[in-house]
Amino acid sequence: MDESISQSAPVADVGAPPRYLIVFFGALAALGPLSVDAYLPAFPEIARDFGVGIVSVQNTLSAFLIGYAFGQFFGGSFSDQIGRKRIGYIGLGVYICASLAIAFAGNVSQMLVLRFFQAIGGGFSTVICMASVRDVYPLEQLGRRFATVTMIVLCAPLVAPVIGTMLVPFGWHKIFLVKAAYAAALLCAYAAIVPETRPGHWRSLSVRSIFVQCFDVVTRRVDGRRIPIRYACAMGLASSCLMMFVTNASFIYQQYFGVSGFHFPMVFAASVLGFMSMNLFSMRRLGPHNAASLFRRGLAIQLFAVVTLVAVVASGHASLWTFVPFIVLMMSALGLVGPAGSSRYMGFFHKLAGSAASVYTTLMFGLGGILGALTGFFYDGTLLPIVGAMLGASVLANTIGLSLPKGAAATS
Repeated sequence: MDESISQSAPVADVGAPPRYLIVFFGALAALGPLSVDAYLPAFPEIARDFGVGIVSVQNTLSAFLIGYAFGQFFGGSFSDQIGRKRIGYIGLGVYICASLAIAFAGNVSQMLVLRFFQAIGGGFSTVICMASVRDVYPLEQLGRRFATVTMIVLCAPLVAPVIGTMLVPFGWHKIFLVKAAYAAALLCAYAAIVPETRPGHWRSLSVRSIFVQCFDVVTRRVDGRRIPIRYACAMGLASSCLMMFVTNASFIYQQYFGVSGFHFPMVFAASVLGFMSMNLFSMRRLGPHNAASLFRRGLAIQLFAVVTLVAVVASGHASLWTFVPFIVLMMSALGLVGPAGSSRYMGFFHKLAGSAASVYTTLMFGLGGILGALTGFFYDGTLLPIVGAMLGASVLANTIGLSLPKGAAATS
């Protein structure tokens, strides 16, 4: 590890963190789901406007997830070097410009490219949230703090489709203008009231060091075993099921099951409410003593839900009443997996919190983007490619989860 980075960029002493700090980082992290969910109800409208099929519009979402992974990989590690706020400023600035440009895109190819750059800005902006929480809160509070951030983030999937549905009659372009305005408000708040949690210097900027830092994260051993990266891989695979669902949500509900644009946000919200309920349980009950067991239970619940989805689809009995409850259960499981896994994983890192967040989120959004694109590639008009890809990801996540120790988290 490059020692100059570790010593020139100490974690800032912000004293007792102000109460609004966790709310701000939750609102900033919500930029990710807002960027995805707000335009889901507009997919049919965008497809008609550009004269393409709905799968072509879904590809803009896969491009976003891949770009988001790219931005998070570099953004987190750069924030370890030059400071969290500089990366946040750059990311929000890029996001705002790209969002405004998308509102004036002339075809789906332009939109796809601009969504990729919008995602890079979003990745820079949001990857610093996990790292900043790790900077300022003690280890024993991390699980509950991550759960709090997640609870705030989950407000976006509830509200975003409603906003999108309300704006569609005025033109899908307005959705991206609203996204730009939200990012601008975050930028102003970040500059005015949020302290720097990890100071840095421009002279510390080194692309080479990014790979050194991330290599340190990937190869970090605990008791002679590469435990941290196993948590990252298991969480990334479990979360990719969520990404695949979101990528295909418009097709599943609006095209396959015939849900109207007006009712789409309501059906979509059922999954989010399930996620929130389990996340609320994590906020109240999660601690260092039970994080590992809750993590494995969450993975097992998700696997059960996905196996049932495959059985329902393969048997030809898929309907809203047989499909939606198990999508809700699959999403709810992430309310255990995310906070418990994040508290364990981030607990292994302190000075490299940004790089650790980069590795995890790059895995999550990269896998989600790639697997989401594959479901489009194997599109056959049925739900089988979607639930089949979810099953593969969930089986791998559980296999890795079973290899993890049951003891309390170690720290770096």
